Amino acid sequence: MIQKLIGIKFRMIRGSMRSEQDGKYRIPAFTALSLIFWVMLFRSSLWIVTEALTIEPVGELLIQKLLSIAFLVFLGLLAFSNIVTVFSTFYLADELEFLMSKPIPKDMLFGARYLESLTQSSWVIFLFGMPIFIAAGVGVGAGPSYYVMLIAVLVPFVAIPTALATLVGLFITNILAANRTRDAFLFLGVAGFAILFTVIRALRPERLLNPESFASIGEMLNLLSTPTTSYLPSDWAMGALIPVLYGRTSIDPWPLLLLYSTPIALYFIATWFHRPWYYRGYSKAQEGRHGQSLVTTFRDWMLKQTTSSIDTLEERLGELEAQGDHVTSMLRQLIRKDQKIFIRDAAQWSQILVVIAIMVIYLVNYKYFEIAADERLLGDVGLFFFNLAACGFVVVALSGRFLFPTVSVEGRSFWMILQAPITLEKFLWGKWLGGLAPVLIVGQALIWASNLLVLQNIAYCFLASFIILIITLGVSAMSVGFGAVYPQFHNPNAAKIASSFGAVIYMILGMFLVLSVLVGSFRVTMYLGSLLEAKTMNPPRMANYIAVTIAVLMPAAAAWGSIKLGASSLRKRL
Repeated sequence: MIQKLIGIKFRMIRGSMRSEQDGKYRIPAFTALSLIFWVMLFRSSLWIVTEALTIEPVGELLIQKLLSIAFLVFLGLLAFSNIVTVFSTFYLADELEFLMSKPIPKDMLFGARYLESLTQSSWVIFLFGMPIFIAAGVGVGAGPSYYVMLIAVLVPFVAIPTALATLVGLFITNILAANRTRDAFLFLGVAGFAILFTVIRALRPERLLNPESFASIGEMLNLLSTPTTSYLPSDWAMGALIPVLYGRTSIDPWPLLLLYSTPIALYFIATWFHRPWYYRGYSKAQEGRHGQSLVTTFRDWMLKQTTSSIDTLEERLGELEAQGDHVTSMLRQLIRKDQKIFIRDAAQWSQILVVIAIMVIYLVNYKYFEIAADERLLGDVGLFFFNLAACGFVVVALSGRFLFPTVSVEGRSFWMILQAPITLEKFLWGKWLGGLAPVLIVGQALIWASNLLVLQNIAYCFLASFIILIITLGVSAMSVGFGAVYPQFHNPNAAKIASSFGAVIYMILGMFLVLSVLVGSFRVTMYLGSLLEAKTMNPPRMANYIAVTIAVLMPAAAAWGSIKLGASSLRKRL
C-alpha cells in the first residue's frame, strides 16, 4: 500500500516533467544549474579544507570542528523545514480529503506521509550538502570507505528530524485549539532559530580563526578535540565519520548504532501514537481560525485598516473612474490589492518574525567575522565582499519566499486578471512593485547595519548600499517572473510554493546573479573606495570598466527578461 501511495507521487512528478507547458526543459535546466552550483560549492569548500590543513599542528582537528558545525547547522535546518513540511503534508495537503474517504490502513497512510515529508525536507541537504563533505574527503585524501560511510550516515541523520516533527505536529494539533495551531508552528520556527543560534554561539566558532585567543596550545587542542555535544545526532554522525575520514583502523560502532536505532524507534513510536490520535488532529486542523490569539487580534485590526470606507459598489466604481485609465492607475490598483491580501493573510506577514530572527542571528555573528579580517583566510576586502554576498543571498531568499508565490496565490481567481484591461507584462510589473518595498527595506537595513557594526568606512557603506540596491531590484523581479513561469494555481500554500521546483531554479539563478554582479564590480568598487578614502591605487583598465558596466546592467536585463518570459509562459497556458 505504501508503494502505491508513493508511486502516485512519482507518477505526478513524471507527468509534470513530460508536460509540454513547463516540464519540457525542467530536467536539463535543473541538472545544468545544479551541477554548476555544486562545482562552485565544492571548489570553495576544498579551498577552505586545504588552507586549514596548512595550519600546524591543529589542521586536522580544525577540519573536524568545522564539519561538526556543518552537521549542527544542517540539523537545525532539517528540524525547521520538517516542522513546516510535516504540517503541510499530514494536515493541509489537498489530496488528504480524498485519502481519508478510502479504506487505507492507518499505518500505511502514516508511512506514505512520512516518506513524502522526508523526501521534501531533506533532498536539498543531499544535493547541496554533499559537496562540503566530499571536499573534506578529497582534501584529506580519504579512501572509498569514507564516501560509503558518508551515505550510511546521512540517511538516518535526515530521518531523525522527520520522525520528531511528526510527533510534534501530532501533539500540537491534538493539544492546542485549532485556531492556535499555526501560531504554535510559527513560534516553534522562531524558537528553533533561537536554539540553533544559542548552540552555535556557545561553540564560539570565531575562535578557530584566531589562535591568539587561547591561553595555550593545550587549551586550543582541547577545544578542537572535544565533541560538540554527546546527545545530538550531529555528534553521532561525526563519531562514525571522522575515524573513516582519517583512515583509522579502530572504528567505534556505537555512534552508527545510535544513528540507526533512533529513527527506527521514533518511527514506530510515532506510528503507534498516530493510530488513535491522527484523525482527531486532522479534523481540528481543518477548523477555521477564530479566537483572540495575538496574531489573529493584530490581523483583525489590520483588516479594519485596509477595509474601504466606501459603502456602495457605485461609489467604489465612481472612485476608480475618477482616477482615470492610465498605466499608473492600473498599477496602483494592483499594488493595493496585493498589499491588502498580504496584510489580511496572517500566515504570510507573521513570518516576518522569522525574517527578523535571521537578521539578528546574522548581525550578531557578523561582528565576530571581523576577527577573520586580520587572518590569512580573509582580509578587509574579503570581509567586505563576503558581507555583500551574504546580504545578496538573504535578498534572494526573501524574494523567493514572498514574491515568487504572488502569481500562484491568485489561484482560481486568475481568470479575473485575464478579464482586466491590462497586459500580463503590466500585471507582473505590478506584482513586482507591490512586493518590492519589504525586500528593499530588509536588504538596505541589513547591509547598513552590518557595515556600521564593524565600523566600515562610510564610502564603502554607500558603495555596498548601491550594489545591494541594484541586486534587490533584479532578483525581486526575477522571482516574480519565474513565479509566472512555474505557477501552481492549484496550491493555496504559499510556503510550499516557495519550496517548489521552480523556486529552486530561481534561487540558483538568483545566487548566480549576485555572484556575477560582485565579480564584475570588484575592481572598480575597490578603486572608487580608495578614491573616497584618499588612498593611492592603480586605476582600473578598460576591461574593468566594461565588466562593471555589464554588472550594473545585468540585474536590469535579468528583471526585464524574467518578466517577459513569465508573461509569455502565462499566455501559453491560456
